[in-house]
Amino acid sequence: MSKIDKLIEFKPKTKAISSDINSNFEQLRVSNNEQEEAINSIFQQFEDYKKNPVHTIECNSDTLEINSETNNFKIAGTSVIRSITRKTNGFVFLEFLDARKLVSSTNLRLQNNTDRVTRKGDIGIYLFEEDTVKEVNYFTHREESTNAYPAQTILDAPKDKNGKPDFIQKIKLTDDIMPIMDSFENDFCAVSSSSQYDSINFMPWKAFRHHNNDSYGWLTVNGITTGWLKIEFKNTSPKVKAFSITSRNNSDANLYSPCDFVIEGSNDDTDWTLLGDYKDNLNWLQNEKRYFALTYFENFKYYRITISKISGAGTYAAIGAFELYESVNDIMPMTARLNFTIDNPLLINTGIGKSGIGKTNRLSQINESLNIENLFNNSYIYLGFKKNAENKFEPFVTSARPAYSNVLQIYSNKNSVPTMISSTTSKEFNYGYKASSSSFYKSEATGGAHLAFNGVRNNKWVANVIGGNQWLQFDFPNYRKIARFSIVASHDDPGGSIKSGYIKGFNGEKWVVLKEITEQSEWIANEVRNFDADLIENCIQFKLEITEIQNMSTRAQVSEFQMYEIADCFVIPENKFYSYNSELKSFEEKEIIYTGRIKTQNNFISDVCSYATENRYISEETDLTASTLYSYFHNLGFDYKNLKVSGWIKDKTTGYTMPWYPDSNYDSAIECNNYGFHIDECQFNIRTPATLMQFKDCDNIARSYNSNVSFVLQVERVF
Repeated sequence: MSKIDKLIEFKPKTKAISSDINSNFEQLRVSNNEQEEAINSIFQQFEDYKKNPVHTIECNSDTLEINSETNNFKIAGTSVIRSITRKTNGFVFLEFLDARKLVSSTNLRLQNNTDRVTRKGDIGIYLFEEDTVKEVNYFTHREESTNAYPAQTILDAPKDKNGKPDFIQKIKLTDDIMPIMDSFENDFCAVSSSSQYDSINFMPWKAFRHHNNDSYGWLTVNGITTGWLKIEFKNTSPKVKAFSITSRNNSDANLYSPCDFVIEGSNDDTDWTLLGDYKDNLNWLQNEKRYFALTYFENFKYYRITISKISGAGTYAAIGAFELYESVNDIMPMTARLNFTIDNPLLINTGIGKSGIGKTNRLSQINESLNIENLFNNSYIYLGFKKNAENKFEPFVTSARPAYSNVLQIYSNKNSVPTMISSTTSKEFNYGYKASSSSFYKSEATGGAHLAFNGVRNNKWVANVIGGNQWLQFDFPNYRKIARFSIVASHDDPGGSIKSGYIKGFNGEKWVVLKEITEQSEWIANEVRNFDADLIENCIQFKLEITEIQNMSTRAQVSEFQMYEIADCFVIPENKFYSYNSELKSFEEKEIIYTGRIKTQNNFISDVCSYATENRYISEETDLTASTLYSYFHNLGFDYKNLKVSGWIKDKTTGYTMPWYPDSNYDSAIECNNYGFHIDECQFNIRTPATLMQFKDCDNIARSYNSNVSFVLQVERVF
């Protein structure tokens, strides 16, 4: 309580005494006089400061040195300022002539303990007290109007020439550095191998023709499924960072393509350095090209690939084409660079959004270029920034997509299991994930474990024996914390669904029980039941152990077994992010902003996506196929009831374009017969029917297209 408040405080049931009243008023008068004198003194100091000459200082280091001859300065330069020195007390006025960053610290105390980015014309007032410089006030040359922006909105970010967000950069590779070979040797290179199938069509140099239009390439001698292929650079020693293998252009390519192999480098053809070790490269398609990154790189004169295992039951090893790449930029294959600068920052609103009483927003800037390393291989990685204890944003990555919900929840809305097309391969990744089971009915194609992880509910994993005591397992390439498991019953025999059993996880040392399942009965066809984990722990393998099924006279079976990771949850009514602490078993409020997604594969960042800015998401033009599901991740992060969804569908043959409406049903008299639906607040799905585009043109003639049609989706925030 202030002195004035104490003096005028009303005390009930207390009789006023004249001497006390007079004393209080005297103290109040003296206090007011003291405050008035202090205010007048400050005004006088400011008037004196205005008369002082203005000095311009060029500062290109992290320490701004000012002199004591004046209190008015113009500061030029663009370096980061971490401290201000050469003055011990009093006020200083600084006008900044360039955009630069001021870093808040114990010695340079900026307002709100937050780093500041100056703009040309901004003025700050700083108070020097002993060894500390305190920012008293700060005046920007222009006001940012933020009333209309909800929390967690990215207001601005670096963009490409088309205006799309473009701040997540990945490695850029050169073209194939190998010359076109038409023999074992030319002026640039010499090619050799451990063996060759024949001396006409399948010699080692055939892998370096810069095309794979025929069924030739390099093959080892028939009967030998291992071997090496070597390149010698005669005049250079390139620093190779990535390579690609293209399978043979033949229908049986998967029988002979490399599965397990290593890449080595040497400068004398004697001492070899391991550059990369690659395993489980299965399910090759005909003429398929796969990119791989080296895990170590240096300048080498010789490069050699050695195959120790092929992908099928072939009698030789085969490579259709082999290419080597250097990098154009200095980014490593498994590193993503976030290109933020003071002039091109990521500007976000981390306040609580618009309110009825005025501005309640708070703008934050991320303006330092950062390298994101140690990414999970063979995964989708979601990238964000989280405010730490020092009130600064630091980047983080997670394989769990954030949840946007009306209530707190522990788990993501996105199933972390990719769409499996075999026991070792998914649609999204060539390897890294594995489905297995205690047994399967008849054949792997009709009852294998991967059918419980393929996203389709009209097929299923079926055990080969009657009754219980069966298991279904899924292995991830990296550790995950699963908070919710979902089991979908069979579409035609729900009696084979689990009645009792366990969900277990392997934590690297032992199998632990994450959830015990008891007394599950009365399953119906394709019913979904959710089981929240009692124990949330980092595990790399997860197993559904079925001890008893509903109908013990049939076989155990599962249509889908889905897993949802522990995730940050944005509660829409509160406009806040929460993180779940699995050790304390409680939610913690966090300032988080999600900015993008990265896909990694074969030690390689194969795809990056920067999230939408300025409350609008526009997808890339997508070629449509009939009867297919397409997913768009806009991550505007707000209740879909306040989103406007629109799009354009185009006949790529004629260029005819027309609006698309997500709510329209099939009607030949209207625009088109595509339809869409929301999954959650950052995912929108479109499912195409058998006819992609059907409409009546300006001459009232019905048009119908089943191919060569593309689509663009736009999602906007509606305030």
